[in-house]
Formats: sequence, structure tokens, C-alpha cells
Amino acid sequence: MVLACSSLIAGRVRGDPVITSAGGRQLSEQQRAAQQLRALAKPYRFRVRADTEGFPIIPGRYGQIEWFDGRALAVYSDHPKLFRKLWAIANVRRHQTGDSEMRAVFPPEALEQVAAVIRAKRWGGTGRGRPQNFRSEPGQLATSQPPEPHSGLRRVQGLGVTLRQASEPSK
Repeated sequence: MVLACSSLIAGRVRGDPVITSAGGRQLSEQQRAAQQLRALAKPYRFRVRADTEGFPIIPGRYGQIEWFDGRALAVYSDHPKLFRKLWAIANVRRHQTGDSEMRAVFPPEALEQVAAVIRAKRWGGTGRGRPQNFRSEPGQLATSQPPEPHSGLRRVQGLGVTLRQASEPSK
């Protein structure tokens, strides 16, 4: 009888993707939550970190996105001006609302829209932000030497001014 029970348990372990991906040991709820949230955040390059209890969050300037129950995510914000913007997103429903903070639940399909409202932090990039910074021709170059004068201009010693030379009169 003991062998039958152990074979059933072993069969269940082999078939469970959570346990097999962990190398034969069962993952904690925080670890499963972190895997799920990282998988959702990866295409958007959102930064995922752990909160004080070990659950994953996506931090933002005006709030944070949290793992909720495996099927949905939650957004927390303590900026009342953003509450209406968050509730206006399709499928975002109120969960808890206070005077100066709120929590709402939403499906993973709305992650990009919710993250845009709370301005979620992203990984990667150069930090410069604009494609103009990547152009091939040189921009403004820093130099300690004065620029060379154009033809037709003459630099007057000691005065620090440039005078235009008079052109010869045509005959």
C-alpha cells in the first residue's frame, strides 16, 4: 500500500510544471508569483522587485503593480488625481478605495495601459531617451580652441572681435 501511494505522489510531482521547473521541489507562493509577474513584465521591460513580504511588484512613479491571485494583477496608487484615469481603463475594477489611496484589480491584458498611467519603471535603454542622440554625424563638439574664422573674416588681436574685410570694388 505504501508503494502505491508513493507512486501516485511521484506521478503527480512529475506532471506538475511548477514542481518540475523548480528541480523537484515545490515553489513558495512568492516564488510562483515572481515567476508569473516576471513573465508578464518581460516583453515591456518593466522592472520587477520584491516588496517587504517577498511578493513581486512593478514600481512606478505614481504607484505600483502587484501580483494578485495568479489570474489578475492589482494596482496601488496614493495619487488621487490618477484614480479616475485608472478606473477608466477597460476591465479595471475597484478593490479598495480610501481618501488618499486606492487598490484596483485588472487582467494581465491591461498591464501596458495601467503601467503607462502610474509610469512604471523600465529596464534597459541608454537613459538618453531620444533617437536623435544616436545619429552618426557629430553634434556639438566640446573644444578648448576657438573656432577657425571663415574666409572673408579677420580676427583683430587684443580686441576679441571679428571684422568683415571689405571686398574689392568691381571695375
